[in-house]
Amino acid sequence: MAGCLGGGGGDDDVQFLTDYYNDAWQSVWDDLEPQFEDETDIPMSIEEAGMSGSQESRLSQLIQAGNPPEANTSTFDQVADIWETDQLETVNDVVSSIEEVNGEVNTNAFLGEDDNFYQIPHGLYVSNFQYRADVYDDLGLDEPETFSDVLENAEAINDAGGQWEDMRGYGLAGAPTGKSQDEMLVLLASAGISGIGLRWQDPDARDELEIWWPEETVIEVLEYVDELSQYSPDPTNIGWASSLSSWVQGNYGQCYHLNAWPVGVTAQTAEAEDSDALRSVAENTEIIAYPMQDGVDPSENWLSSPAPDGYHVFANSERPGDTKEWFEWLYADSMERTVSFYETDPGRFLPTYSDVLGSDAFQNQDIFQAHPHLLEKLQYVQDEIWGNHYDSVDEANTSSPVSLYMQRQWFYGEMINRVVTDSMTPQEAYDWGYGQLEEAFAEAQDTFG
Repeated sequence: MAGCLGGGGGDDDVQFLTDYYNDAWQSVWDDLEPQFEDETDIPMSIEEAGMSGSQESRLSQLIQAGNPPEANTSTFDQVADIWETDQLETVNDVVSSIEEVNGEVNTNAFLGEDDNFYQIPHGLYVSNFQYRADVYDDLGLDEPETFSDVLENAEAINDAGGQWEDMRGYGLAGAPTGKSQDEMLVLLASAGISGIGLRWQDPDARDELEIWWPEETVIEVLEYVDELSQYSPDPTNIGWASSLSSWVQGNYGQCYHLNAWPVGVTAQTAEAEDSDALRSVAENTEIIAYPMQDGVDPSENWLSSPAPDGYHVFANSERPGDTKEWFEWLYADSMERTVSFYETDPGRFLPTYSDVLGSDAFQNQDIFQAHPHLLEKLQYVQDEIWGNHYDSVDEANTSSPVSLYMQRQWFYGEMINRVVTDSMTPQEAYDWGYGQLEEAFAEAQDTFG
């Protein structure tokens, strides 16, 4: 049964861990799983594994038990150490088959080495800033360009009263793992430095990384999040899933997020509940590039390549060949079937295949007919934010196994957590985080050479 807790590949099923799982995804899996089994006699077991943090724990549990699943969904950084120890299968043939139907993979992000793919890409995550345009209009607020502007707008929303009485100014992710880590890395990049604290020793040679995490800048970012927390619901309760439900409920007027995900979830909920009020929330959710730290020009933004999310096939599982057949069957059948996977989580992903976003099948989805604003925002995210606010600093592209390993270290988000819970000052959090950075970088160098 889709969603059941399995024991890994040892059950003779193709065990697939995924966070592509909500009511719409379950309906898709419930439909496609028996079709695939009937056509191929390959048994599937699909398990909802949760988002950042919980999925890694489940995957680690299975691997340590010597019973890895056949596949999972994640960004590449979540499996970098697994890839380095030769536990992932190459998937070049599968990707080639999918490209014949959906267009070429449209990212240069790290998906493997030596022309080998170790991920079957599904969608890209572009980081940005989202706000409620109706709130801004009512309060006479301008789109923020700097961290100070965000704080001023947050204070105005907090103090507004009236119809916005129950709305807070900003939703800050302060849970120790998950969204807080991602938000911290983007804030540091928006301050003009490397989020992960590394840069090339020689930007031309690009063969060795070194620690570079300017104390003054990192502390200023931590002071910013500390101030933001004063205008947020309890940050320690805000992660990826809760941030989406909070946006639908109108709990705050500004936040950091990915692509047009809050728009899509709100639009999907509005149609499910036939709610004009939620339709209005979806239509009034605006998306811009995340504002820069005061005094830092957008051309100095250290955002590099959007993170591709997708599927990884485990070499030490029992049925890797059957698993590849499953993914080829899913994505290389038709553009219409491929599009159906984006429709389940509208706004969450930018398609990783070049022909999908502009296809009639994608643009004619029912959710876009009801919410043309959602399609408009996805295109804006691709063309404007990814197109003009990423890759501004050439040396910011530290794509390598070491940098991937560092991106999955939870201490970045824990620094936010320690500041907003008052267990550390920004200075203390920087000192602690720098020590964690040194340890993790040493581990990465030992692991990846």
